[in-house]
Amino acid sequence: MKFKSLTLRIWFIISVIVFIIVFITSLVFTFILRNHNEDKMRYVLQSAHQLVLQSVLDNKLDSNIGKMASREKMGHFLLNKQTSEITSLSEDKQVSKKALVKEINDSIAGKSHKSITETLDNKNYQIEISYVKDYIYLISFQEQHDDEDSLQIFLIGLLIILCALPIAKLIANNIAKPLKQLETYTKQIANKEWDRDLLLTNQDEIGRLANAMTEMKNALKLADEEEKKFLQSISHDLKTPVMVIMSYAQAIIDGMYVDTPENTAVIIKNEAIRLEKKIKQVLYLNTLDYVLDNEKEQDEVYLDKLLSYLVSNFQAVNPDLCWQLDIKKKPAIMLGNPDRIRVSIENILENQLRYAATTIQVSLLDSGPLWVIEIKNDGPHIPEKDINQIFKTLYKGTKGNFGLGLNITQKIVHFYKGSIEVENQDGQVCFTIRYPKK
Repeated sequence: MKFKSLTLRIWFIISVIVFIIVFITSLVFTFILRNHNEDKMRYVLQSAHQLVLQSVLDNKLDSNIGKMASREKMGHFLLNKQTSEITSLSEDKQVSKKALVKEINDSIAGKSHKSITETLDNKNYQIEISYVKDYIYLISFQEQHDDEDSLQIFLIGLLIILCALPIAKLIANNIAKPLKQLETYTKQIANKEWDRDLLLTNQDEIGRLANAMTEMKNALKLADEEEKKFLQSISHDLKTPVMVIMSYAQAIIDGMYVDTPENTAVIIKNEAIRLEKKIKQVLYLNTLDYVLDNEKEQDEVYLDKLLSYLVSNFQAVNPDLCWQLDIKKKPAIMLGNPDRIRVSIENILENQLRYAATTIQVSLLDSGPLWVIEIKNDGPHIPEKDINQIFKTLYKGTKGNFGLGLNITQKIVHFYKGSIEVENQDGQVCFTIRYPKK
């Protein structure tokens, strides 16, 4: 059976459990009570039978015997086995003594006392038979009332179940209430309703789940705010080269040159290159997580050759800087995507190129299971308050550039189980990248 409501499911389970417990308890109790009643009935009947037998033997029948027999719903009579004559010793109209004698006729024999159970007219009787004298027997009987006891137990069990149903509903509602609150809270999070709070003080598993959801909401709220700031910042950052291009283009159209047409065209070209680079970085950053997660093949990457190639390229970009390359060991091999590894190092070198005063040092070191790449420049130190922020997407450097490249580098390095850090040294800023060896 499937329930769409958790409340109904809990209520149904509790009700079934209560029913099973009551049912089993009733069966056990009925069995125990039946045995107890049979033993008690047998004892009472035997005691009364012995009392009547003694009175008959002493020829001192007491009138109280009939009253006691009527009160206990039992009967006593004397049977002459030879003449089939029946002498009643108690008033009992519920059973035909002749029919009873006919049923137990085979048991009425000998001089020993007998206790038997017999069924007459679909009723069970406990019967005691004792020899008196000269073919005369004393017979005592009492009807067993198991059905009445079973009915009482059934009614009590039914009453317990009926009382348990609303209680189970209350318990189910109490359990499901915080879950419904969590459901509402989850929908609010999905709708980015960050100002809504979850008012749950439970200290159990549901309370811990609520705390986890609150932490998730705070993390999503922070991510949402950072995304909005990122879009605003990127929009502003991209707007600058666009405005420059539009201004110079309009100047050409109006024939009002600030400089020569050639220099104006060069400025427009440089701003277009700058704009293209920023757009590529944004697109690369947005698709990087997906690309890395779906990247299955890894090739050998020679870090020594890659560093030599990149340093040579950047020397051509700014030949006025002094480039120092120190490779301690060859070959330096790791596993990864060559393009991703190249981008991770290239972004750091671009950053160094932007801030270096005169010198950039690039070193490749062997450190046990890791390759260590150190890239240093003699430019201004990074403010201590920004050291832990420099790799974040929204970090803005002293020259107004956002750290998309550094954030991309960090994602790539972490994907390949490496690490990256930056620190201020004596007169230098040092970026350290660690990649695991092959």
